[in-house]
Amino acid sequence: MDNRVIAALLGAAALALPAAAVADPGHEKGNGKAKQAKKTMYVFKGTFTAPGTVEVRSGNARVKKGGFVGQAVTFDFASARVVAADTNADQKVDLADVKDGDVVLVQARVAKGTEYAAPAEGLSAVPVVARKLVDKTNAPVEDEEGTPAPAG
Repeated sequence: MDNRVIAALLGAAALALPAAAVADPGHEKGNGKAKQAKKTMYVFKGTFTAPGTVEVRSGNARVKKGGFVGQAVTFDFASARVVAADTNADQKVDLADVKDGDVVLVQARVAKGTEYAAPAEGLSAVPVVARKLVDKTNAPVEDEEGTPAPAG
C-alpha cells in the first residue's frame, strides 16, 4: 500500500472519533459544578407583626427594585441576631422582646436579583432567612459609658 493511502485512512479515522472521547474530562469549563447565585445584603425597614412577618415600608435599593416595599414579608429569625431592649425582663434578648407594631430593620443575605413573589392561594410564603433584626422602637439600653449593655 502506498504511504499516502495509509495517511489518508488514519486522517479519516481521527476525524471520525467524537471530540468528547478525546477531551480531558477534568478540564471542561465549569468542571461539572452548578454555578451558585451570588448573595447580597438586603436591608428591609418596616413594622414587625408576629409571627415573624414585617410589613416593609422601605429599604435599600435591592429591596425597592425587588418589589418588597408595601408587602408583608415572612422571615425566618431562627439564626438571626436580635438587637433590642429586654422588654420582657427575662435577662436575655430574643425575638420575644420584639412586639407587634415595633419599627424594625432586618438584614438578610439573599440571592442577587431576587424579586418578591406573592404566595399562591392557600399556601404560605417561603420565609427569607434573616441575618439580623434591629428593634428601632425599643433600642437596647446603654450603660453610663455609652456602650450597649451585654445581652443575657
